[in-house]
Amino acid sequence: MQTLDSSVAAAQLADRHAAAATFRAARRARTSSPGPLARLVLRRAAAEDEAALVRLARLDGARRPSGQMLVAEVEDQIVAAVPFDGGRAIADPFRPTADIVELLRARAELTAPRRAPRRGWHLRLPRPRLA
Repeated sequence: MQTLDSSVAAAQLADRHAAAATFRAARRARTSSPGPLARLVLRRAAAEDEAALVRLARLDGARRPSGQMLVAEVEDQIVAAVPFDGGRAIADPFRPTADIVELLRARAELTAPRRAPRRGWHLRLPRPRLA
């Protein structure tokens, strides 16, 4: 028959095992996912990024947008991409990328190749008539 002391000791041991398991799970979660200090790189997509962009588009359930793209890398893996022409963005649905896509759109707007202004169009101001 178990005494009161052994029952208390068994309960304390079970509590400590549960706390240790919770601590181990939290530590695994911290080390497996990039934290808020993860390195974020924004850059133009290169030819060697084509396979990663196709994979990302498949994950997102979309077609790979055509044309030049700006990509975001977290821990050397492309997690989002935005076309310079303002089309639909593609992003990893298993990561929190909404802020990254917003940042990519703003950066793409600033760095998009500009079109040359049309020639022949001039602003015509009315000429004052002299009486």
